[in-house]
Amino acid sequence: MDESAGVDGLTHCRWQSVRHLVAGAIDPDPRLNVFQGANAAGKTSLLEAIHFLARSRSFITHRTARLIRTGETEALVSGRIRAGGQLHRLGVQHRSGETRVRLDGRDVTALSESAWLLPVQVLNTEAQRLLTDGPATRRAFLNWGVFHVEPSYRDEWRRYQRALRQRNVALKSGNRRLAQAWEPEMAESAARVDERRQRFLQCVLPNALAIAGAWLPSVRLDWRYRTGWRAGETLDTVLAASRPQELAQGFSLHGPHRADFRVTADGVEATSYLSRGQQKLLVAAIKLALTDHWTGAATQRPLLLVDDLPAELDRAHRSDLVRRLEVGGAQVFLTAIEGDLLPVEGAARWFHVEHGRVVTTSG
Repeated sequence: MDESAGVDGLTHCRWQSVRHLVAGAIDPDPRLNVFQGANAAGKTSLLEAIHFLARSRSFITHRTARLIRTGETEALVSGRIRAGGQLHRLGVQHRSGETRVRLDGRDVTALSESAWLLPVQVLNTEAQRLLTDGPATRRAFLNWGVFHVEPSYRDEWRRYQRALRQRNVALKSGNRRLAQAWEPEMAESAARVDERRQRFLQCVLPNALAIAGAWLPSVRLDWRYRTGWRAGETLDTVLAASRPQELAQGFSLHGPHRADFRVTADGVEATSYLSRGQQKLLVAAIKLALTDHWTGAATQRPLLLVDDLPAELDRAHRSDLVRRLEVGGAQVFLTAIEGDLLPVEGAARWFHVEHGRVVTTSG
């Protein structure tokens, strides 16, 4: 079979020494993949392996070494990804505290060189943390969301971060003139970063709230975005006015590194107003809207890793979520303890996971 033909996405994934998994491999369906098995069978570890391939890190822990199976010295995940009619080979290894990435036979030095191939989002039982965690979590969501639509965004964000670091060094040392010298570059790159973030949110959040509104019809949902500096003013003006205070504190108080977006329910912060289950539905809607946006505008087809979330939903919401997953444009990897909980109507590839072994059962 010619793997270079067909739908873009992950066509093959192989893993070795990953957490609870026995070494193995799968050939995923380009649309929907369902992994069924008991608790602690290894289903989440499989999604973790795919995420490690896509982002060179786990979505469960910040300590990558914990990804390695007990008793082993390294974790290795490799895959074949079809993108734009070409087949790419990607491998990610973690050993002795170091992560090494190889793409098409060469070493990768920057994550962006490989991450563009597999735009990935996770929807799991901790999904509400997008809302409840601090602004840094939502800024990461923003940065990845924009990057996969506008790859040059990475350079503007890095340019801003460089100017920010240099200005902070000057502020900490009390060097007013040097701090001021970095402000034009900081303000210029900040304007470009902010423009792209706002454009992204205008594309994603209205659609997300429309999806969530169908699930939460009695709640009036809205959203707001904070740039990280005073509304109606340019950042260079704000930096000049706040320079004495920032010199005293030793760091920059304003800029896109302090940006945030929030969702409100009936005019109140969603995290204060909605139940835990309602928050998860809201985040599921945001992730669906994001992958829809990526499908239409991104450089590559997205992956959506859904870990046991349907088990927490009632039948009506579960059915609608699965239906939306089936008709969406993402390549979906979905886990469940019991397949009966997943009202899959269309074609899908089913796998059984038991004691860390993954076996194809259909498709």
